[in-house]
Amino acid sequence: MPLLDCQRMDVFPGGSRFPVFLVWLLLPLLACGEMPRHKDSRYEAIDAAEGARRLQAFRNQRLEGDYCFRFELEHLPRRGATVRYQGTMWGSWNGRGPVTRFELNGGPGIGEGMTRSWILQNGPEPMAWSRDADGGPFVPLEGDALFTPLLPGVVHAPFDFLMPFLYWSDYRYEGADRIRSRIARNFLMYPPAGSVVPEWLDSVRIGIDDAYNALLNIEVLEASGRTRSSFTVESFKQVQGQWIVKRIVMKDWRSRDRTRFKVLSASLGLALPDAVFSPVDAMETPSLSEAMFEDL
Repeated sequence: MPLLDCQRMDVFPGGSRFPVFLVWLLLPLLACGEMPRHKDSRYEAIDAAEGARRLQAFRNQRLEGDYCFRFELEHLPRRGATVRYQGTMWGSWNGRGPVTRFELNGGPGIGEGMTRSWILQNGPEPMAWSRDADGGPFVPLEGDALFTPLLPGVVHAPFDFLMPFLYWSDYRYEGADRIRSRIARNFLMYPPAGSVVPEWLDSVRIGIDDAYNALLNIEVLEASGRTRSSFTVESFKQVQGQWIVKRIVMKDWRSRDRTRFKVLSASLGLALPDAVFSPVDAMETPSLSEAMFEDL
């Protein structure tokens, strides 16, 4: 995905209105000990240059070692019954950026006892692949497929997991705002010329934690300025000495449907084979001992 050379770095004093997904989904908090809590609404004013430095630091963050998360994907339609999927996610970093492989087991659109799999290469040149429940080869996801929900009814699409907007070079620092008791630095990201995005997509607002440079919120905006979808980190958890995202909610503002991602258990500091994340090799995912996981 091509990037623009110019940057709209005008500083807008004050905050923005309540500012979407995943790792990227799980861009980690690289910290030990307790996360600081801001006791009032005051925050340090920073200029555009400092905003650019913080955004770059955010892009460069990573966990120590590879990881494996067991999670639940819970679809909460405005009308109708809740649908739950169980899944597993493996993550690593390579020369192109964060890379993730995840699978969902059973449920609507998959089949009883069946598993669907995806591989996501994040970074400045993102790519995605999926494998159907029949166990065939991984096939690339391109064009409209990147904006099609992973499963019928589920809010999340591959675009939300790839988060290419985190690397768009045309952006504007908007200032600070409070998000769920934390202070966030807001950036409005503009799609580069020639990028493959729907005509309705105008920009994406991201909110980055002021203390730890962790992703707190995302808002996908239409040309009218209306929010199309939003993603909010609801909670964090310290696991094996590192901070990770524990629960995230994605909302489709047209249907008012929500999908909640919740990490159930995690194993960090792993060394996973590169072939796990190769759509060509399609290596089977490694089996990890239960003793390596910590319940959240």
